[in-house]
Amino acid sequence: MNQLITNIELLSNQKSFRLGISNTAENLWFLLHFKKLDILNTEIYHQQYSEFRTAKTTKYPIRRLKKKFANTAVFLDYLSPSSKPSRRFIIKEIEFTNGWKIKEQPHIYFTIYTNSLEERNTLINHLINSVGFDPITIESLEPNINYYFKASGLLLDYKLGVSPDEFWSEDSLREWRENYNANNTADDSVNNTDFSFSTPFDENSQIDIQPPF
Repeated sequence: MNQLITNIELLSNQKSFRLGISNTAENLWFLLHFKKLDILNTEIYHQQYSEFRTAKTTKYPIRRLKKKFANTAVFLDYLSPSSKPSRRFIIKEIEFTNGWKIKEQPHIYFTIYTNSLEERNTLINHLINSVGFDPITIESLEPNINYYFKASGLLLDYKLGVSPDEFWSEDSLREWRENYNANNTADDSVNNTDFSFSTPFDENSQIDIQPPF
């Protein structure tokens, strides 16, 4: 069974969070929740793909979308399948005039940035309620822990440990890395892991891609 919202993680700045989404590419309509906010700036990339089998050597360039949008509803109208049948879109960042931001980790989750703890908590319960879950007690959740939703709305912590985020200090990140390596094998070492926390797409990239839908 597919759930639209699969998991939640609070970030350490107390104003931001990640929502796991069952395939963000297929569920960009989720952005309609933000349609009343004016868009200040976007960093969105697009890539052509073929609906038919192509040679393994076929590469499709990723290009930045230059078109401007007033709000997310206008953006989603632009993505209408009838007008854009063979392109996929990657949202590196949508910034709103009220200070909120949304970033996409393709196919996995959205990171949502608000201005305060109160805004974050109100938005979380609004979003999860929209898919049928009851409000949750956000104060009981630990930052940097992934909690997974059951169909009943209960949250499960699979004890996977904390994961660093972009708001950690260098000292905290170094301590986390040392503790992680001390408790894991050499094959799982994170000494050389990139913790830039940025979506790995830019307009100079070229990757092989299969149709996402």
